[in-house]
Amino acid sequence: MNNVAASLFFPLLLTACVSQTSPMDATPEPQPITEPELSANLSSLEARLVDTMFKQNKQLSSRHHTQMTALQQDIRNLKQQIHRPVAAPEPVTNNENAKDYPKNETQDGKLVVGETENVWLDIVNDSFPARIDTGATTSSLSAQDITIFERDGKPWVSFNMAHEGVDEKLQVETRLVRYVRIRQASADSVERRPVVELNMRLGRLSEKTEFTLTDRSQMTYSVLLGREFLKDIAVVDIARQNVQGKPKRPTPASE
Repeated sequence: MNNVAASLFFPLLLTACVSQTSPMDATPEPQPITEPELSANLSSLEARLVDTMFKQNKQLSSRHHTQMTALQQDIRNLKQQIHRPVAAPEPVTNNENAKDYPKNETQDGKLVVGETENVWLDIVNDSFPARIDTGATTSSLSAQDITIFERDGKPWVSFNMAHEGVDEKLQVETRLVRYVRIRQASADSVERRPVVELNMRLGRLSEKTEFTLTDRSQMTYSVLLGREFLKDIAVVDIARQNVQGKPKRPTPASE
């Protein structure tokens, strides 16, 4: 009797348990992946990765090739420019007749003077050799027996000039312009010199020039031309001498 009851009870109990469990509460068990499936997934992923890398490398290689081609062309162009003969630039001139300029002048009309030149002094009506000295500020004239005096209430000066080949000294009287103080490089003292203004000719140029008066009898040249005279009117070429030639004696008409 007990065995029969037990056989009937257990099936009913199982039925009740199944009926009390809702299908919505059941969570399906994940199916385990097999080794062949895992291998296939990895192979597919690897193939996609290789394909992506190949496309990117192809794009980079294409850009790199384009850049290298352009760079090589630039190098070839530079080589052609380097080996191409370059014509010397023609000198720039402000005058179509530049070839007609004399050799003793620049194209802008300045005189070319050498280390020495011959100048004409109207006050003694004669020419003298002169040394060009860009280190001196004021021009200088060899003078002896310098005497300051007054004429018509204004200061004047008289002095004698020695001339090569002439025994008799040339006496000069002219207005005194001012005094300047000169410090010699070989002496500590300052020398006070009178300054005169004389008309001088050098080449085609004729103009009034200031000279300091000092005894230059121990010097080779009785006339020295400094920067104040040279500026704006002349350029110096110390490799040459007497570029402007010896001044001609003025004709009566030009005097």
